[in-house]
Parts: sequence; C-alpha cells; structure tokens
Amino acid sequence: MDKRIECVVVGLIETNCWLYPLDDEQQGKRHCVVIDPGDEAASIISQLTKLNWVPRYIFLTHGHFDHVLALPDLLEAFGKGAFSDEKPPRIGIHRLDANYLGKDALPVHHRSFTAAGESPVYLDSVWKNLPEADTLFEEGDIAGPFKVLHLPGHTPGSVGFLNEEAGVLFSGDTLFRGNWGRTDLPGGSEEDIYKSLKRLLALNGEVRVYPGHGPATTIKNEAGLLSGC
Repeated sequence: MDKRIECVVVGLIETNCWLYPLDDEQQGKRHCVVIDPGDEAASIISQLTKLNWVPRYIFLTHGHFDHVLALPDLLEAFGKGAFSDEKPPRIGIHRLDANYLGKDALPVHHRSFTAAGESPVYLDSVWKNLPEADTLFEEGDIAGPFKVLHLPGHTPGSVGFLNEEAGVLFSGDTLFRGNWGRTDLPGGSEEDIYKSLKRLLALNGEVRVYPGHGPATTIKNEAGLLSGC
C-alpha cells in the first residue's frame, strides 16, 4: 500500500474507509479526503486525530448504508474544519445516488435491506439522520485530487475516484481483488457493471486499486477478471 494512504476497516461488512492526505500542512495539521466512512466513526476519528489529518472532503463511491453511516459523527467532530475560518468538510456523491443521503434517506436504505432478504432492525438501531450532499458528481468532474469516473452497475450512481498522476483508483464496490460488486440490489445492473469493469480494466495496468472491501490490487492483476463472461 502507498504509505500516504491510510485505511480504517469499519462495520459489519468490513468496509474500507480510505484516508487520502492532501498536499498542504499548517500548524502541524494536514487536510485529507475521507472516502466511504461506512461506520464506527470513533475509529475513523481516532485515526485522523493520531495522524493530525482533518477532512476537507468526504467523498462517497456510492450510497449504500455501509459506506455512509459515519457521516453525521464525522461532521460533528470536524464541523469547523482544520482552522477557525474554515467551513465543514464538503460531502460529494454522484447525482444518481443522492437519494441515499438527506432527511428522507432511511426508506431508501430499507428497500436495499429488504431486497437483500435482511431485516432493517439493525439499521434502525444505529440510524442517525444523514446530511445532504454538498456536491453532486457527474462523469468527468474534478473532485479534489481526483477525476470522477461514473461506474454504474452496483448502484446507478457508483463512481470511482482516479488520480492519474499518482496512479491511484478508489473503486468502491465496482472492482474488488478478483471479484466485483453485487448487482441484485435496487438499481443494480449486471450489464452496466460489466461495462464499468471493462472501462476500468482498460486503464494503465500499474494503477493501484483501493476497493470498498478487501485488499488492494492493481489493474494489471485484474486483467483476466472478465474472462469467460
């Protein structure tokens, strides 16, 4: 793993919450991007405090519950930013997954649980109202140090965050090491995820891939992923 990138594994589904430092530092603190704060906000906050990193952005690869649940507590902890004159960290998600956030989001997450054959009792027990997004991404947008790649299939608004110069991709639940995300939840599409995977597998083979679950990989390592599909 790139020593600049930190990972905190959180929640029942062991989601990777990625912490990506930005190239600035003041008064011993560094801004960063938090990607997919899925749960266990205390663990994420503890790691950020240890590193002296403060979120400038919170970016979501998609809206599923296991990628967003820590948002309210992160905003409470870092609502004033790194310094006194700053605004809270900005939350970004693709436009097509925006309904997973905001005051009316709980029924949307209930539908995903029901479709998966799971009871939403757990979700109800941990639920805190989620904030609205500050930024709704579209294909090709520049988000902090990343280019936004729209990668539908797992959800309609799934995205990847690509830093071409650094050779880094945060792929969410589209591409894992040796596998890809499920398509049987609301808004999922097997046809779309195959198209998204083909797009990713056409990237430079040296690009390092940091997925939503499981270990990191490279595009080159996944070259044969769709063989036989």
